[in-house]
Amino acid sequence: MDNGKRRHKACDPCSQRKVRCNGRQRCQQCEHLNLPCKYSAAAPRSQYQRRSRKPARKLRNPLQAIAALATSASVHGSSRTAGTNGDSMQYQATAELSDGDFFVALLSDFGIFVLPFHPAITMSEAQSAIETMSENQEARAFVKTNPESSDISKWVSMSLDALTPILLQENISVRRVATLQFLHVCFMGLGRYDIAFYYLRQSVAMLEILRIRDSSSMLVLPFTERSQRQRLYWTVFIHERFYAIACRRPALLHPLETLPEPDVTIPIDINIGFIQIIRLFLHIDDDMLSKWFATFDSEQRIDLSWVPEKHQQIEAETAGGLDEVACLSNRQQVDLLITKHWMRILVWQIAMSKCLLSSGSSEQSMSLSFPIGISKHLRDLIASVSKQDIEVHGSGIQQKLFELTDATASVVLTVPASSPEERRQRVDDFNFLSRFWKSLPRPNAVQEELLESKHSKLAEVELGTAGLEPCEDRTETSRWELDRSGRCHAVRSQERNIWRVASLQCCQSQVSRKEEPGVCDDRKIVNPKRPQV
Repeated sequence: MDNGKRRHKACDPCSQRKVRCNGRQRCQQCEHLNLPCKYSAAAPRSQYQRRSRKPARKLRNPLQAIAALATSASVHGSSRTAGTNGDSMQYQATAELSDGDFFVALLSDFGIFVLPFHPAITMSEAQSAIETMSENQEARAFVKTNPESSDISKWVSMSLDALTPILLQENISVRRVATLQFLHVCFMGLGRYDIAFYYLRQSVAMLEILRIRDSSSMLVLPFTERSQRQRLYWTVFIHERFYAIACRRPALLHPLETLPEPDVTIPIDINIGFIQIIRLFLHIDDDMLSKWFATFDSEQRIDLSWVPEKHQQIEAETAGGLDEVACLSNRQQVDLLITKHWMRILVWQIAMSKCLLSSGSSEQSMSLSFPIGISKHLRDLIASVSKQDIEVHGSGIQQKLFELTDATASVVLTVPASSPEERRQRVDDFNFLSRFWKSLPRPNAVQEELLESKHSKLAEVELGTAGLEPCEDRTETSRWELDRSGRCHAVRSQERNIWRVASLQCCQSQVSRKEEPGVCDDRKIVNPKRPQV
């Protein structure tokens, strides 16, 4: 067939993945993914199979929306694009398919995009929720927590309508807690961080009611149920630790004494990847959280030895290492590796906020230029995987990539390079990371403005037309476009950005005065909005 001739139906791969097909002999989708592009002959339709004249109900895949939301909103927001060319998957049921058949046909996407990162609900339980959603309110609430990415608010509202209060004779179920957790994820993706916190706390409270930390209560449960509750607990634990870092809220959940017990209902590669991400988040312990919160409190001191010790702990953690990620999918590997880089930068920011860093330090983790090495590894990682493997994680991965990119920009602006070639490489790495971050779905408006501001300053410096003054506060232009909780989150991002620059310059002034790290007067950065360096 001539390549220019179009078909009136989608090819088999596009039809299976429910993506738009341009109908050519080798369509754009298959060309992009290097898939065999085949068109099966249309099966003859009997007179009893004619399409109904009744308008089709427009249904979008709730399970796909977990991939579009749960894995894309934060830790882990809401803007996953599943199409290989960046277009969102669109799902519309026809009158030829019942609701249940339609959703069951999409369970494979649930297993690929959701289960590896939210393994509390198994494939069989997801299918059971679909089959019983017409008569079970809780099942319907769970399914509808997963909107199609282009209309999140609609599906969240439908889920909330279906989510009835706990009745007098009703017990807390794993599915209800999972539903609340997905609501938390949805509201994070919508930028409603205060409402997301409300549902996160509900999840935490119900975990306490389930007595998962009580070993005697857990031992009487069947093995499969016990393992499932452990996975649920650790999922909420990870989300709460991420939220504590992103939104400066205290974490209530303590780690369990054991990791989730292996369960045959969960594929072994998913279990291995999930345990590795747990091991990484265990390093964000209460001590690290207190020191992270102290970056906004200039009166609390941090022991100089803590910084290299914490870096060594993260480096020694084999989770995310080459030996342990070989059996994992690219999506799992990306999540682990970017999370590990993000944790290193968090420790570096804690040290920087207390002026413990030096450009002449022989210890890499104590160097002002530490993010430069991270940016090189990060660029190589991004170049080695598909964009879809990264954007499937949504606003959670976006927040981590923003912290990494912004830290790199602050160093490039503030810390002199040893040669013009090194400076050009630093700027090139920042431009690459910045462009990639902006290309992800729904970038945060204030964070995008911050990166654009630093990009402009870099351009001015390269042209020799400007100095290296601290970044001006440009939050006002976007602040009122966001809801109240979004504005608070934006202000926190802006404040972190300004004290980061202020702290870097404070550390630089120490080097110029030949002072020991840690003797800088913290009063110089007590007000993050007006750094007096």
